[in-house]
Amino acid sequence: MADSDSEEEYSPSDEVQSSSDTENEAASVRNSTASVRLDSPQAAHTGADALLHRVRGGKRGRGGCSRGGRRGRGGCSRVDQNTANGEVGSGDAKNRRNGGRRGRSRGRKCTANTGGGRSGIHCPTVNDDDNDGWVCLRDEEEHHKWIRHFDEPVGYREDRNLTNSEPIGFLSLFLDAEFWSLITNETNRYAHQFLEREELKPNSRFHDWYDVTVPEMKAFMALHLCMGLVEKSEIEDYWDGFWPTYTPGFGKVMSRNRFEVFLSFIHFVNNDERVERGLPGHDRLFKVRPIINMIIPRFSAIYGPHKELSLDEMIIAFKGRSTLKLEVSSGYVLQWSMYTGQNTHDDENIGATHLIVRQLLAPYTGKGHEVYMDSYYTSPAISRELANNDTGMCGTVNCNRRGMPRVFMRHDKLLACAFHDTNRLTLLSTIHGNLCTKKRIRTKENVTGFREIEKPVCVDSYNTFMGGVDTADQRMKTYLFPHRSRKWYSRIFNAVVSISVVNAHIIYTRCNPGQQKTLKVFIQSIITSLLEGYSKKEGKKGGRPSMQQGEVPQRLTERHWLRNTDDRLDCIVCSDHTHPKGRRQAQFRCSQCGVGLCAVPCNEIYHTLKWHVSAPSSDVQ
Repeated sequence: MADSDSEEEYSPSDEVQSSSDTENEAASVRNSTASVRLDSPQAAHTGADALLHRVRGGKRGRGGCSRGGRRGRGGCSRVDQNTANGEVGSGDAKNRRNGGRRGRSRGRKCTANTGGGRSGIHCPTVNDDDNDGWVCLRDEEEHHKWIRHFDEPVGYREDRNLTNSEPIGFLSLFLDAEFWSLITNETNRYAHQFLEREELKPNSRFHDWYDVTVPEMKAFMALHLCMGLVEKSEIEDYWDGFWPTYTPGFGKVMSRNRFEVFLSFIHFVNNDERVERGLPGHDRLFKVRPIINMIIPRFSAIYGPHKELSLDEMIIAFKGRSTLKLEVSSGYVLQWSMYTGQNTHDDENIGATHLIVRQLLAPYTGKGHEVYMDSYYTSPAISRELANNDTGMCGTVNCNRRGMPRVFMRHDKLLACAFHDTNRLTLLSTIHGNLCTKKRIRTKENVTGFREIEKPVCVDSYNTFMGGVDTADQRMKTYLFPHRSRKWYSRIFNAVVSISVVNAHIIYTRCNPGQQKTLKVFIQSIITSLLEGYSKKEGKKGGRPSMQQGEVPQRLTERHWLRNTDDRLDCIVCSDHTHPKGRRQAQFRCSQCGVGLCAVPCNEIYHTLKWHVSAPSSDVQ
């Protein structure tokens, strides 16, 4: 990247043509590929200007650049713009003279007096037909003043006062009562449609389905979030009784079968309203469209961003679609869109990425924002369109983009710059000049372990404000649902919920500066709140009833004798009705309790307190 601490020699590979006509030679620079290494901290001219001076007079040998003289192999001669014909020497100040030669491997570093430190400005290989209108920068220039002053409100902007509120109150800004009602009703609807349509196997867990309620849906979501805090390889492992990794809390809230049925039936839309593919009105995101339309607009309505925005893609583990998001440097997600290939527009010259950028930035143009984006979205066409709408832009750019120049140049409000330290970084900006800033970076080249470089301000700003994308991704991947679903729309739903939780945490930290909570503690508080008011309810289940505190059952106080029975009762201890072939018939029954029991060891186990307290419950299967 641009901040790398290593240095490598760079020699232009293309010959720069020279002739007696100086102006024709200068014009020919636009049709060549070259590079200039920067050393002087005083930026009097740009790298492009130095490139123009380089072809004035003299010839050029292999492996380097010169101005006003010949040079040999093996190095780059010093270029000094303060002389008329250039000075090329053999490696020391004494022997430097106009029109001189230099030997092998004794050259000095090339200086363009542009303030580039030990880094360089490179001229990318591009299409020359699109360079019309670009001019070289000859003097230092500061930030362009064309962009309007940013005076929009920043931060939380709802009428509700959430100061000192619990985390669940902030999450309810996005996942409100309408959200819970929607997924509860549509899940029940889909379950009935499935059960009416499908013929179930005798041992299918779907036989035990009963309609879900809003409190139970919240409990399901609480377990969903809890799995991000306690990550295991498989969902079944959360109900596994293996003592070193036992997590009894999951079984106390919901049985494994019930949770897995939830995962199978959870739905967000009525399938009967789906338009088939190929017909007008078909929507590839039909399965999650109500969730997207409900939650995503709330992100930007509730929170006002700072001046700097960043745009980048995020990855969801499913095929066929990519997602994009617009964020501020804090990691708050303002807009979120998915590309499905269905976007249509009238202008054939506008590509899909241009249209995506236009749609995501529509609510923020004309307000003085500055947008940072990567090379996938940056182009001169997008930059000009945003500049015409009082919106600044800075981003890395591919050199073969239509309209990109070959040298460090400006076209109206657009600045094209290529910075080189170890690797080359090409940027396009409408909000920066060609000024540089000093940076202290780590290196192994000297005793102190640091060296000072001069980096273009546009590169430094890009590295600073593009961090919001990585911040949001890291937060979502740390504590949120880790398991991959078989259904693509469930993965999108998980992503939307994850973004909502992260956004709620950011608003919480802004509204409660004196009560900071980490994202982990914030999620734990949400889980506790979602489980409030919920009592576990199961349909048909085996096992014994629980004993209330202080209650002593009759089986522990009476005289119990086994009697033969012809009723073939199931043994209450060793029979397990939750699994196929788990039934065990007993030849005896207790004369006092009336339950079926095996003589050994079930009779003794059943009539002791130890069995009631420590025996594993059948609901945790």
